[in-house]
Amino acid sequence: MRFVQTMAGAALLLAAGLTTYASAQVESTPIPAPGKPNFSAVDFMLGTWTCKTKSARRPAAYVTTSTYTLDPTGYWINETSTTAKASWISKQLTTMDRITYDSDSKRWVDVSWGDGGSYGLSFSKGWNGDKITWHDVSFAPSADISAQTDTTTTKVSPTKLTSMSSFTETKSGRHVSVSTVCMKG
Repeated sequence: MRFVQTMAGAALLLAAGLTTYASAQVESTPIPAPGKPNFSAVDFMLGTWTCKTKSARRPAAYVTTSTYTLDPTGYWINETSTTAKASWISKQLTTMDRITYDSDSKRWVDVSWGDGGSYGLSFSKGWNGDKITWHDVSFAPSADISAQTDTTTTKVSPTKLTSMSSFTETKSGRHVSVSTVCMKG
């Protein structure tokens, strides 16, 4: 019996030693760093923009101020947006976006979150001439909105952008358009 215990103990020590050796080999292998995105197609966006968004179901446009900066790592563009109060917006709202280019999947990525638990994840194939279209993969039908379209943004000039999208109300089935005009400076 003592011989079996000794052999079991030796096998256990050998297994522990091999595991340590194997993990040391794996851990010493460097992980290649991904290349930094080329933001030249969107560097005109850096700075502060004032946007007016008009939903067909609201009495007037609401105003958002958005500031875009390059993240110190060089992998992200950071956007912080503040929406002013309006008759149907009870308090000032703040949202943050982080935008990058995923060279493996060949697409732009926008991760957003904000006040009141808002969040989103959108992808784009990139600019096609003066337009970029974003698809919100985090959208799920709700009691208020049953469907939505992609958002298409047009670069009118280096200091002017427009965006168009729409959604469908769940109860009424009404199709509601949303348009935005943003000016830099």
